[in-house]
Amino acid sequence: MARADTAYLLLYNLAQSIGWATALVQTVLSLTRHPSGDQVYSAAGLTVRACQGLAALEIFHAAAGLVRGSPVVALLQWAGRSNCLYAVLHCIPQLWPSSAVAVLFLAWSLSEVVRYPWYATSLAGGSPAWLTWARYTLFIPLYPAGVAAEMWVLYSGLPWIASRRLHSLALPNSANFAFDYHWFTIGLLVIYLPVWFNLYSYMLSQRRKKVGKRPSATKTE
Repeated sequence: MARADTAYLLLYNLAQSIGWATALVQTVLSLTRHPSGDQVYSAAGLTVRACQGLAALEIFHAAAGLVRGSPVVALLQWAGRSNCLYAVLHCIPQLWPSSAVAVLFLAWSLSEVVRYPWYATSLAGGSPAWLTWARYTLFIPLYPAGVAAEMWVLYSGLPWIASRRLHSLALPNSANFAFDYHWFTIGLLVIYLPVWFNLYSYMLSQRRKKVGKRPSATKTE
């Protein structure tokens, strides 16, 4: 990998590390002040949205060959989380006091404050064994927790999506095209668990390969 590419990816991963660490601190501080979790979105929502928006660059990273991996998979992973965050949670303030938001932000931020530093240290010459262990172990409880929280947010948002016709397009219109986001969200909920199980199984197989081995510097996000 060219030095410029490595420097760019290192900067990107450091920026995401700082951003998600900030989101984690904001979430934890909010929970200490308001244990019900009803103020978590107000405290950390902007930071989480910024970090998730920046993560769209990972689609470009894969498409341009800066990292190993499929740009289609990168797009699907980014779109799934972004749909929950931007299209549902941010657009329905009635959901902000939900305890699912605290679970969601904790699961996401705890995962990312390990994942991005692992990428950065790999680019810098090699991750320490403890960080590799954390990278391939903490997802075991955090990934299911995050997915469960995402599904709960989507499910809880259905009444407002339906009543407000959120992100929907009705006929007649100039494009002669109709789209019902309410039914789209229901369809997503139906396929969420099968898709999640496939990804989770893949990550478990990667854990068996990685844990206990000191990784070499490789192309990472």
